[in-house]
Amino acid sequence: MALLLFTPACSGWLRAEGGFTTSTTLAKGRQGGSVGLEAAVGGRHDPVIMDVALRGKVTEGAGDASLFLGALHIHRPEPVGFYVLGGVNFLQLGSADGDVSFGMFSPAAEAGLVIGFTDKKKVNGVPVEPPDMLTIGTRIEYDLRFTSQPHEGFWTVNLGYAIGVAP
Repeated sequence: MALLLFTPACSGWLRAEGGFTTSTTLAKGRQGGSVGLEAAVGGRHDPVIMDVALRGKVTEGAGDASLFLGALHIHRPEPVGFYVLGGVNFLQLGSADGDVSFGMFSPAAEAGLVIGFTDKKKVNGVPVEPPDMLTIGTRIEYDLRFTSQPHEGFWTVNLGYAIGVAP
Protein backbone atom coordinates (compact mmCIF):
# COMPACT_ATOMS: atom_id res chain seq x y z
CA MET A 1 0.00 0.00 0.00
CA ALA A 2 2.77 2.43 0.92
CA LEU A 3 4.47 1.88 -2.43
CA LEU A 4 1.28 2.86 -4.27
CA LEU A 5 1.39 6.29 -2.62
CA PHE A 6 4.73 6.91 -4.35
CA THR A 7 3.16 6.16 -7.76
CA PRO A 8 2.33 9.38 -9.67
CA ALA A 9 -1.09 8.05 -10.74
CA CYS A 10 -2.28 7.29 -7.17
CA SER A 11 -3.65 9.22 -4.23
CA GLY A 12 -4.55 8.24 -0.70
CA TRP A 13 -3.12 8.02 2.78
CA LEU A 14 -1.82 5.82 5.54
CA ARG A 15 -3.10 7.16 8.86
CA ALA A 16 -2.88 6.39 12.56
CA GLU A 17 -5.43 8.13 14.76
CA GLY A 18 -6.56 8.24 18.36
CA GLY A 19 -9.00 10.20 20.43
CA PHE A 20 -11.88 10.43 22.86
CA THR A 21 -15.16 8.55 22.37
CA THR A 22 -18.51 8.68 24.13
CA SER A 23 -21.91 7.10 23.75
CA THR A 24 -24.34 9.52 22.11
CA THR A 25 -26.61 9.06 25.15
CA LEU A 26 -23.75 10.26 27.42
CA ALA A 27 -24.55 7.31 29.72
CA LYS A 28 -22.23 6.80 32.69
CA GLY A 29 -19.37 4.40 31.93
CA ARG A 30 -19.58 4.95 28.18
CA GLN A 31 -16.71 7.45 27.80
CA GLY A 32 -13.22 6.32 26.83
CA GLY A 33 -10.61 6.12 24.11
CA SER A 34 -10.49 5.24 20.44
CA VAL A 35 -7.59 4.20 18.18
CA GLY A 36 -7.31 3.28 14.52
CA LEU A 37 -5.00 2.37 11.64
CA GLU A 38 -6.23 3.23 8.17
CA ALA A 39 -5.24 2.92 4.53
CA ALA A 40 -6.89 4.51 1.50
CA VAL A 41 -5.80 4.41 -2.12
CA GLY A 42 -7.26 5.42 -5.46
CA GLY A 43 -6.48 7.10 -8.75
CA ARG A 44 -4.89 10.56 -8.81
CA HIS A 45 -8.01 12.15 -10.32
CA ASP A 46 -10.65 10.10 -8.48
CA PRO A 47 -12.74 12.36 -6.24
CA VAL A 48 -13.57 9.42 -3.93
CA ILE A 49 -11.17 6.60 -3.03
CA MET A 50 -11.56 3.29 -1.19
CA ASP A 51 -10.69 3.20 2.51
CA VAL A 52 -10.00 0.30 4.92
CA ALA A 53 -9.38 0.69 8.66
CA LEU A 54 -8.90 -1.34 11.80
CA ARG A 55 -10.38 0.52 14.77
CA GLY A 56 -10.97 -0.05 18.43
CA LYS A 57 -12.75 1.76 21.20
CA VAL A 58 -12.67 1.13 24.93
CA THR A 59 -14.97 2.51 27.62
CA GLU A 60 -15.76 1.27 31.11
CA GLY A 61 -18.96 -0.47 29.99
CA ALA A 62 -18.30 -1.31 26.34
CA GLY A 63 -15.52 -1.83 23.85
CA ASP A 64 -14.92 -3.36 20.47
CA ALA A 65 -12.57 -3.88 17.58
CA SER A 66 -13.89 -3.31 14.07
CA LEU A 67 -13.00 -3.61 10.41
CA PHE A 68 -14.17 -0.48 8.58
CA LEU A 69 -14.80 -0.37 4.81
CA GLY A 70 -15.70 2.90 3.17
CA ALA A 71 -15.00 5.77 0.82
CA LEU A 72 -12.80 8.83 1.41
CA HIS A 73 -12.65 12.27 -0.18
CA ILE A 74 -9.58 14.37 0.61
CA HIS A 75 -9.32 18.01 -0.40
CA ARG A 76 -5.66 18.90 -0.92
CA PRO A 77 -4.11 20.59 2.13
CA GLU A 78 -2.60 23.85 0.87
CA PRO A 79 -1.74 24.12 3.80
CA VAL A 80 -5.25 23.29 5.17
CA GLY A 81 -7.81 21.07 3.48
CA PHE A 82 -10.63 18.81 4.60
CA TYR A 83 -11.68 15.19 4.39
CA VAL A 84 -14.99 13.33 4.43
CA LEU A 85 -15.17 9.61 5.15
CA GLY A 86 -18.21 7.34 5.13
CA GLY A 87 -18.87 3.63 5.23
CA VAL A 88 -19.65 0.73 7.52
CA ASN A 89 -17.96 -1.12 10.34
CA PHE A 90 -18.16 -4.34 8.36
CA LEU A 91 -17.38 -6.56 11.35
CA GLN A 92 -17.35 -5.71 15.06
CA LEU A 93 -16.30 -7.92 17.97
CA GLY A 94 -16.25 -6.78 21.57
CA SER A 95 -18.15 -6.57 24.80
CA ALA A 96 -20.99 -4.47 26.14
CA ASP A 97 -22.19 -4.54 29.73
CA GLY A 98 -19.98 -7.53 30.53
CA ASP A 99 -21.20 -9.79 27.71
CA VAL A 100 -19.64 -10.61 24.35
CA SER A 101 -21.06 -8.53 21.49
CA PHE A 102 -21.01 -9.06 17.75
CA GLY A 103 -22.18 -6.73 15.00
CA MET A 104 -21.95 -6.05 11.29
CA PHE A 105 -22.75 -3.27 8.81
CA SER A 106 -22.78 -0.50 11.43
CA PRO A 107 -22.84 2.88 9.65
CA ALA A 108 -20.06 5.40 10.36
CA ALA A 109 -19.25 8.87 9.03
CA GLU A 110 -16.31 11.18 9.73
CA ALA A 111 -15.30 14.68 8.70
CA GLY A 112 -12.37 16.86 9.58
CA LEU A 113 -9.44 19.06 8.66
CA VAL A 114 -6.22 17.98 6.97
CA ILE A 115 -3.17 20.11 7.71
CA GLY A 116 -0.13 19.57 5.47
CA PHE A 117 2.98 20.43 7.44
CA THR A 118 5.93 19.54 5.21
CA ASP A 119 6.77 20.37 1.64
CA LYS A 120 8.24 17.48 -0.29
CA LYS A 121 10.21 17.52 -3.51
CA LYS A 122 8.03 17.55 -6.64
CA VAL A 123 8.76 16.40 -10.19
CA ASN A 124 6.39 17.83 -12.85
CA GLY A 125 4.06 18.99 -10.07
CA VAL A 126 3.74 15.49 -8.57
CA PRO A 127 5.20 14.84 -5.10
CA VAL A 128 8.13 12.41 -5.14
CA GLU A 129 7.42 11.57 -1.48
CA PRO A 130 3.99 11.57 0.19
CA PRO A 131 3.60 14.69 2.36
CA ASP A 132 3.04 14.49 6.10
CA MET A 133 -0.44 15.49 7.27
CA LEU A 134 -2.12 16.09 10.59
CA THR A 135 -5.84 15.29 10.77
CA ILE A 136 -8.37 16.62 13.27
CA GLY A 137 -11.79 15.05 12.92
CA THR A 138 -15.04 13.92 14.40
CA ARG A 139 -16.80 10.61 13.76
CA ILE A 140 -20.32 9.40 14.45
CA GLU A 141 -21.17 5.70 14.32
CA TYR A 142 -24.11 3.51 15.22
CA ASP A 143 -23.21 0.05 16.50
CA LEU A 144 -25.66 -2.56 15.21
CA ARG A 145 -25.33 -5.56 17.52
CA PHE A 146 -26.69 -9.03 16.77
CA THR A 147 -26.38 -10.11 20.40
CA SER A 148 -28.65 -9.30 23.36
CA GLN A 149 -27.22 -5.80 23.91
CA PRO A 150 -29.11 -2.85 22.41
CA HIS A 151 -27.78 -0.95 19.41
CA GLU A 152 -25.81 2.11 20.45
CA GLY A 153 -24.43 5.30 18.93
CA PHE A 154 -20.92 6.64 19.59
CA TRP A 155 -19.32 10.00 18.89
CA THR A 156 -15.53 10.34 18.60
CA VAL A 157 -13.15 13.28 18.36
CA ASN A 158 -9.76 12.25 17.00
CA LEU A 159 -6.30 13.46 16.11
CA GLY A 160 -4.30 11.63 13.45
CA TYR A 161 -1.01 11.54 11.61
CA ALA A 162 -1.00 10.54 7.94
CA ILE A 163 1.33 10.30 5.00
CA GLY A 164 -0.33 10.55 1.65
CA VAL A 165 -1.18 12.40 -1.49
CA ALA A 166 -4.47 14.21 -2.01
CA PRO A 167 -6.00 14.17 -5.53
